[in-house]
Amino acid sequence: MQRSVGAGVTDYWNARAPKFDGAASHVAQRELWQAVLEAAFQADGPKDVVDLGTGTGACALLAASLGHRVRACDGSANMLEVARAVARQAGLAIAFQDSTIEAAEIADASADIVTLRNVLWTLERPIEALLQAHRILRPGGLVLVSDGLWSVAPQYRSTYPEELAARLPLHDGLTEAAAQDLLTRAGFTGFRRWQHLFPASPYPGNVPVFVLTARSLAG
Repeated sequence: MQRSVGAGVTDYWNARAPKFDGAASHVAQRELWQAVLEAAFQADGPKDVVDLGTGTGACALLAASLGHRVRACDGSANMLEVARAVARQAGLAIAFQDSTIEAAEIADASADIVTLRNVLWTLERPIEALLQAHRILRPGGLVLVSDGLWSVAPQYRSTYPEELAARLPLHDGLTEAAAQDLLTRAGFTGFRRWQHLFPASPYPGNVPVFVLTARSLAG
């Protein structure tokens, strides 16, 4: 019997969790990522932030360090264990939830900002994650999506086993235009680009990356 895509993805990240932050861009270039997120959030004070597919806490930790109230979820218990440890060490109060994005218990219209960083390429149905973001956001709330065209530098990228990768429509990565199309279909508008704040690609191999925000439309 063929295992589900979700189970395969979880197994992959559970195995990678112990060493993942050793080469992660959000660790090596933390101050730069924080500056980009601070600008992209366009916040006039503390906001309710939800980080979907948080992994080892990249966006969650940065958002909390900026003074926001943060909740975060991920389906990999091992990745969350790393995120919780870093949050404790930094003295950051983040509500972590061990849950996949689709199963996350987060109330409707309970967030001002939702982040998905390097998440869409890992999903069998990426549009569902963006619909979840729209559900969670208050009307006019902000979604931030960051991702890249990972196939440009295959020697540096994370990659799933071949049989699992074949079932992920964005496994090679995606462009800003593709992300805008998905976000439009999920009910978002008012796009703004932020990748110009990086002096160069924050990933080895000069991977084309985007940081895109959009606003939710009323449901």
